[in-house]
Amino acid sequence: MNIRFYNTRVLTMVDGQDLFEGEVWVSDNKIAYVGDGTDTPSTPIWDREVDCEGNVLMPGFKNAHTHSAMTVFRSLCDDYNLQDWLNNEIFPREANMTGEDCYELTKLAILEYLTSGVTAIGDMYLTPETIADACNDMGMRCVLVSGLNKFGPALCVMEDRFNKLNGKYDLVSYKMGVHAEYTCSRELLEEVSDLIHKYQAPL
Repeated sequence: MNIRFYNTRVLTMVDGQDLFEGEVWVSDNKIAYVGDGTDTPSTPIWDREVDCEGNVLMPGFKNAHTHSAMTVFRSLCDDYNLQDWLNNEIFPREANMTGEDCYELTKLAILEYLTSGVTAIGDMYLTPETIADACNDMGMRCVLVSGLNKFGPALCVMEDRFNKLNGKYDLVSYKMGVHAEYTCSRELLEEVSDLIHKYQAPL
């Protein structure tokens, strides 16, 4: 599909390049042209043309730390300290969440991301398989990160997800990782380190 975005102010984020009036062409989901329109190559037949009405067109924002399905817990006991909030309010509720819950709530969160220009996320939550499905179904780029901790899942589950989820979808990848130093034992962290070295993978 060939799409032309015109009548826009373009911000490329390239060092030394200021905002300029121009257009952006997309061909087969890849940017094919960015410029002021005077140096264009041969003009393709457009499947769609979008008048940006003078608005800014720029790269999307990246939210590198999300727990998307937790949108359901927004404003829940916001005045609690972290440990009371987690142990008394969040963990008990999360114990009852299903993969389908995470799928639907992730889709809801993605709608919110898109309204503020977020086009890629790094997500760490309970059921990465269904989060991957939600991101794929919504067209959201996502790096899934394991939330491994002393409550689970087992180390072998993280390894299995690493092998199964990478390459499953074009826009989704899976990285091994841990929730936090306060939810992991030293022994678990050392076992994760061994696995990271086995695959020569990032943590």
